[in-house]
Amino acid sequence: MKTENNPNLLDIIIVNYNSTEHLLQCLKSLHESLDGISARVIVEDNASRDGVGRVQTMFPQVVLSKNIYNMGFAKAVNQGLAESGAPYVVILNPDTYVVEGFFDSVIRYMEDNTDVGIVGPRILNLDGSVQGSARSFPTPLTALFGRSTLLTKWFPNNRFTSRNVLTTRTDGVTPIPVDWVSGACMVVRRKAIEDVGPMDERFFIYWEDADWCQRMWDFGWKVVYFPQSHVIHYVGVSSSQLLVRSAIEFHKSSYRLFEKHSKPSARLTKPLVFGGLATRLLFVLSSEGLRRWALRHKAHLTPEEVLLARRLDKRIKVLQIIARLNIGGPAIHLAFLVHGLDHSRFESTLVTGQVSPEEGDMSYLFDGFREKVVMIPELQRELNLVKDVMSFCRVLKILRQEKPDIVHTHTAKAGSIGRLAVVVYSFICRRKVSVLHTFHGHVFRGYFGKLKSLFFIWTERWLAKVTDVIVVVSDSQKEELCSEYHIGPTSKFKTIKLGFDLQPFFSAESQKGVFRRSLGIDRNTILVGIVGRLVPIKNHKMFLRSARIFLDQNPDIPTKFLLIGDGELRNDLAAFCDEQGLSDHVQFCGWRRDLPKVYADLDILCMTSINEGTPVSIIEAMASSVPVISTDAGGVRDLLGMLTRLPPRARPPAKPAWHSPAAQQIAEGQSGVSQDGFQVLERGMLCRQDDPEGFASGLQYVIKNRRIWEEISNSARSFVSRVYSREQILSDIESIYLDLVKPDQVRSTVGLDAPRLADASKVAPFRPKSDMVSLSRP
Repeated sequence: MKTENNPNLLDIIIVNYNSTEHLLQCLKSLHESLDGISARVIVEDNASRDGVGRVQTMFPQVVLSKNIYNMGFAKAVNQGLAESGAPYVVILNPDTYVVEGFFDSVIRYMEDNTDVGIVGPRILNLDGSVQGSARSFPTPLTALFGRSTLLTKWFPNNRFTSRNVLTTRTDGVTPIPVDWVSGACMVVRRKAIEDVGPMDERFFIYWEDADWCQRMWDFGWKVVYFPQSHVIHYVGVSSSQLLVRSAIEFHKSSYRLFEKHSKPSARLTKPLVFGGLATRLLFVLSSEGLRRWALRHKAHLTPEEVLLARRLDKRIKVLQIIARLNIGGPAIHLAFLVHGLDHSRFESTLVTGQVSPEEGDMSYLFDGFREKVVMIPELQRELNLVKDVMSFCRVLKILRQEKPDIVHTHTAKAGSIGRLAVVVYSFICRRKVSVLHTFHGHVFRGYFGKLKSLFFIWTERWLAKVTDVIVVVSDSQKEELCSEYHIGPTSKFKTIKLGFDLQPFFSAESQKGVFRRSLGIDRNTILVGIVGRLVPIKNHKMFLRSARIFLDQNPDIPTKFLLIGDGELRNDLAAFCDEQGLSDHVQFCGWRRDLPKVYADLDILCMTSINEGTPVSIIEAMASSVPVISTDAGGVRDLLGMLTRLPPRARPPAKPAWHSPAAQQIAEGQSGVSQDGFQVLERGMLCRQDDPEGFASGLQYVIKNRRIWEEISNSARSFVSRVYSREQILSDIESIYLDLVKPDQVRSTVGLDAPRLADASKVAPFRPKSDMVSLSRP
């Protein structure tokens, strides 16, 4: 079937409108299911605003056409048809997922049945139920007993619907001729298109597929429902974003279809049909208006009216805002949160910015996210007045479009812009929106000079006044923000520890030796690693200075120092290694997808940060039973526990006191604290900041006292498995959301007070793929 001019067997045309997250999943499924079949994918984008440019980055082989306005489905398909030339054309919605083996069977059927012009596969809902994608041509009764009408939902087995929806009358295996099939997925023969012509562009959206199939039959081509191949369809992702216009276009297209294909005798009933459709449209718009009015005024309703509003729209709308999905704890935390929230009770929209080129990107963690992701390219890491103002305006526009019940912000930049936008939105629209902000860390120390840091402190103090709940990830962080920086009253703060899927790290031991062999390092060499972004706040130069001191003091101990990660300081740190004569002892490993394999071979995990929230690399190392040595920063002490034992010898301290107020208090108030610059705690070792001599002494102590560290590592492993439970964080967050949105007396009535299932098997799990781990570049 292929020719020299048309080397591809298939041209796949996808029309996208603000459904880019689903589109990326669709393209991924296509890549996996084509299995060697030559095909070209053409994406016709109708002026989406959700970062459709990501398609070219992730799938450079895809042909992406960006239309300057929303020209509708039929016209966009025709643009793709004009660019195509393969023997078969696949029309596909962006919110579909193509199952492996789909193309083999459907193309084989079409090549065996040359009189078939269009094939429509079996289309499944997310729960596995069959959509009514094969149907009879509409009649007046279709308005009452169509696939998704109210009467059909009330009486699903009525004979009018079964007569109209032909998928209910098949055995699920045998191909059957039908009047028409859904344009969500159809395979069309090129010769049939040449005979019949393209889609009728007067149909903006809806019924263009029925019209095309009718024209196929008129020209002698068959239309067949083929249940042996199937796709999964999310249903109406694009059209749901313009509900009013979608309703109007649906009824306009219905009338156009009747007018175009009805028999001359039936045209006498045109006024009756027009009146019936107009009445139906008025009913649909009135129902939608009532629903929106009820939700807009729910804050002023009685409990019984709130119940009615919840019946109309059962889910609480949450707008999650984060500055960027770069590699680190905030992106991991948010991924588990949005994937794990109870989707029957909460509807999430994620707003995020652009990751800087020098940072690792973790947006892949949100592959398969069921709901909406909005990309704001101007929302970036760097401070930029123009871009920050543009980001503020975009967030304000999103608030007006989405009308969320709750706005939950993450990280400093998103927290400032998001909460300020909520203040302005609430004032303009006179609508109360509950606000949460999560401090994953803070920028008050180690990032900027004194004046900038003071400005950010005062800004956070003001923003705390308009924030309903401030979430912190450790008790140390809460104490620091409340007592040292006076951000807000303790009553506003809620400590919720992070949640992780640590199973790959618990079983890391089974992969021992793989990472060493990939680096060409023998098993007798001690591997000391640091995992994280190569940025100033991580203070990698202290790590390298400590390495130089350790090597000078222990020339007979074969040791390699590994930097696992990447970032803006890569070249500077490489030059620093040359200056220190460390080039033969230090290896830059970049970002790794296989972190469990890395931890399986690490002998010591180091962290030298100036400032931290709850460091993910330490949690992962503890789960992998790797000894941890870290500077006293942020929530590290909460992870490593209390003082347990002292080293057998002491030397005069390199510095007179610890930098951290909490650590200084321990050093002054407890007898026998190590003078070597480190403390052995319950689950790891804590060192002074900017004390490479003390850090080097700590490394030496760990290496020479391995038996002690077996007990400590086992304690650390047990601790993280108990404390960082994914189910616990979801339960805590959902409780906060429910307390903010609804009065207590309504909760039990609405049915949103059911406890989260403790049995993990009953919670829809979000797990990274087997080769995907927390701090890795995709």
